[in-house]
Amino acid sequence: MPNTENSEALEGIDPSNIEYFDFENDEEYRKDPQRRLNSFRDRHRLFYTPKGRKSLLGGGTWVFTRGSDIRTVLQDPESFISSGNRPFGKALGENWVLIPIDLDPPEHTRMRKFMNPLFSPKKVAEMADKVEQRAIELIKPLQGRDGCSFIEDFARPFPVTIFLEMFGLPVSEMPKFVEWVEAIIHDQGEVQLNAMRELRDYLAEVIEDRRQAPRDDLISLAVTSEVGGKMLNYDEIMGMCIMLFMGGLDTVTSSLTFLLRHLAENPQHQEMLRENPEMIPTALEELLRVYSIITTGRIASRDVDFDGITVRKGDNVACPLACSSRDPDEIDGSPEIDLTRSPNRHSAFGFGPHRCIGSHLARRELIVAIEQWLKLLPPFRIAPGTKLTATGTGVVALDQLPLVW
Repeated sequence: MPNTENSEALEGIDPSNIEYFDFENDEEYRKDPQRRLNSFRDRHRLFYTPKGRKSLLGGGTWVFTRGSDIRTVLQDPESFISSGNRPFGKALGENWVLIPIDLDPPEHTRMRKFMNPLFSPKKVAEMADKVEQRAIELIKPLQGRDGCSFIEDFARPFPVTIFLEMFGLPVSEMPKFVEWVEAIIHDQGEVQLNAMRELRDYLAEVIEDRRQAPRDDLISLAVTSEVGGKMLNYDEIMGMCIMLFMGGLDTVTSSLTFLLRHLAENPQHQEMLRENPEMIPTALEELLRVYSIITTGRIASRDVDFDGITVRKGDNVACPLACSSRDPDEIDGSPEIDLTRSPNRHSAFGFGPHRCIGSHLARRELIVAIEQWLKLLPPFRIAPGTKLTATGTGVVALDQLPLVW
């Protein structure tokens, strides 16, 4: 079935399984993306939207709404492949892909085995002091004010500074990296590709510099390491660096917007965590469950049947982790927000072989951010008169979050 928006794309699909849902312009999605995605579960196990998602692939998309189905898709890399989902390298006339997310086994297994130790709990623990220091450095200047623009003043620069630290790059480069990540994740067309091209050129220079004079950073490790008895080539190093850039910055920023919005709108929860900071790690898991931000994509490598609904070979597939995390069948207990819920069976970091490689670092950054905001600033709320909206297809985030205290 061709992945287009014309009538040919809908041929063979039961009209009852079609929803003209637009990730980019749906009004209810912009108001409350997690709730909007979950609303489809009442009508569909999965549905086909001709509008698809904003991406270099274009075309329509099958959207899954049940946790069990999303787990099935993400744990079956043979039937639902990752390769070809994000053809940034191809669009720039190169051969690299985002590593490891755009690799399928066995290549995925080989690269994931190399990368896992870089983000292990032990490695993240070694970074704990630096993560806390970065958070404090960004919050301290806000203490003499009565409010801030949370995204610009904290949520964007916080993960960028940690990324720069890991890559051995100067913090003074932060504005440039913030601009690139915004264009790559949230724009499309030439704006998106130009930003990717600039990032590629920048990283190519750094990679060559580290080849000549290795340092104690991730890029130096990549250019000096062997994987399976072979040195990593240019395509592998570039694909890995750009993936870490994209995955480590935008997702933390996006999660922070929803977490702080919740605390700003629920003063009882904010007070609970202020009085009991030891509860923050447990509360974070519940907030990640309720406000999962990722809709991950796959491409069907063969025809797959779901109770009479056929996803055909070549079709785009979307798995909103907000749907799996909020599916009542996935939750032991009430679906209402419970900051003491434990254990917490959420899927904010995905399922299967492509489960988020940076989950330990992301958790540490999010915990530290909440801890320091509650410790260093007085009770905060959303600025009066603010109309909050969200955008994003693969990663959804609030467009603005003005806070006052």
